[in-house]
Amino acid sequence: MQIRLTWINTRRRKIIAFIIDFWLSVLIYNYTYFSFFNSYPNQLVSISIGSFWVISSYILGRYKKDINISLQSFLISILKVFALIIFGILIYAFINWLYSIIFFDELLIDQKDLLLKDIFIKSISKIGFLSLIIQSLISILNYKIYKKKKIWIFYGEEQDYKKFLRELNYHPNHPEISFISASEPFKINKSKNLKGIIVNENNIINVDDIDNLYDIKLSGIEVINLIDWFDKEYHKIPTDFIENDYQLIKKLKSIEDNHQNRIKRLGDIFISFIIILTTLPIIFIVSCLIYLEDKGPIFYTQKRSGLNGNIIKIIKFRSMHVNAEIDGIQWSKNNDKRITRIGRILRALRIDELPQLFCVLFGSMSLIGPRPERPEIEKKILKKVPYYKSRYILKPGISGWAQVNYHYGASVSDTKQKLSYDIYYISNFSLFLDLLIFFKTIKLVLNAKGYKPKKIIDNNPNTN
Repeated sequence: MQIRLTWINTRRRKIIAFIIDFWLSVLIYNYTYFSFFNSYPNQLVSISIGSFWVISSYILGRYKKDINISLQSFLISILKVFALIIFGILIYAFINWLYSIIFFDELLIDQKDLLLKDIFIKSISKIGFLSLIIQSLISILNYKIYKKKKIWIFYGEEQDYKKFLRELNYHPNHPEISFISASEPFKINKSKNLKGIIVNENNIINVDDIDNLYDIKLSGIEVINLIDWFDKEYHKIPTDFIENDYQLIKKLKSIEDNHQNRIKRLGDIFISFIIILTTLPIIFIVSCLIYLEDKGPIFYTQKRSGLNGNIIKIIKFRSMHVNAEIDGIQWSKNNDKRITRIGRILRALRIDELPQLFCVLFGSMSLIGPRPERPEIEKKILKKVPYYKSRYILKPGISGWAQVNYHYGASVSDTKQKLSYDIYYISNFSLFLDLLIFFKTIKLVLNAKGYKPKKIIDNNPNTN
């Protein structure tokens, strides 16, 4: 099976940063340990330190591309590194002396323990200092190379160009776009800032213009169709630019029973089981808090649309009042009075989704996939959002590409945007992409982001 990794293109800076920081962490710890003991440490420990540093740095946002380089951004970077060093030392102490703390045993620390502690503190301090310098240099170089916005030319009809600009409104930092009408002779002035030509292939292009586009392509300037441009630049496929079913068929990857699906299923079972075991104390505490607030039921079940459109049942921690839907089913909104006090915390930290891990174990859901919607809401969505049924090709997930790239959906407009990300995910499905979504989900949860709608449009799904 061909694996398309187009999402890597815009993450090359992060991938380079990951690799440098990881090996920097491993090498520094090995060097520091060797200088004390004249031998190398257990490499599992070195890899664990490198993994801790990279994952924690990613969650804190140390690897994101800086739009502006300033003294303030550098000071923020210093604070993040300092926080990572303190956090690492606390984790080290927690892991090494947890047994004595829990059981009130005599805390015996021999000379080697103190030496290992010194090695760790020196190592993580060096890692922080060098990582700060190297990542700052990468940010400066990246900014110098890409600070000038590259110009794209949209070649097509004016009405499509306006629709294209409306779609770009969802991406504030989009590149500069110029327009050339397909009804006029195609002539451009090549410049070093010209990135490429976006062609709406649904327009009728005459032979002379095709020859001109061919010559431009040969000169090293990119010529790309509209759908592929969104696929490459923003990792989404907006349905407004899909003209017919065949265009979508070409994009959707065949999801046959293959080794990737089997590995995905095994991963779903293993990871869900581990998460359930490790979060049992949280599940118990949350259950008590939900019951104590209003003496209502702890869990809440809903019917959702699953694989092939079949109805499945999902289970969640109840985050709304018992009679929240007495006036009918509706999307959640900002400052929703139906949500309980404990429910706001559960939603912010995504804890209300934890019981769905049992749905994953039983096979009706996956950890990663298009988020399942309620059938009552979908009846209206299907009339307003074209190609919505394409989501049914994959088993629904607790998290998905749409969830980590777009805020909480509370309107038909939001649904269309999320669908564009779902179609991209289905077109580029791979275990690598699932892994990226998994880590991005952890980042969202720990930062308590993405759980609120940004605006209210069509809040009542029952409106026509």
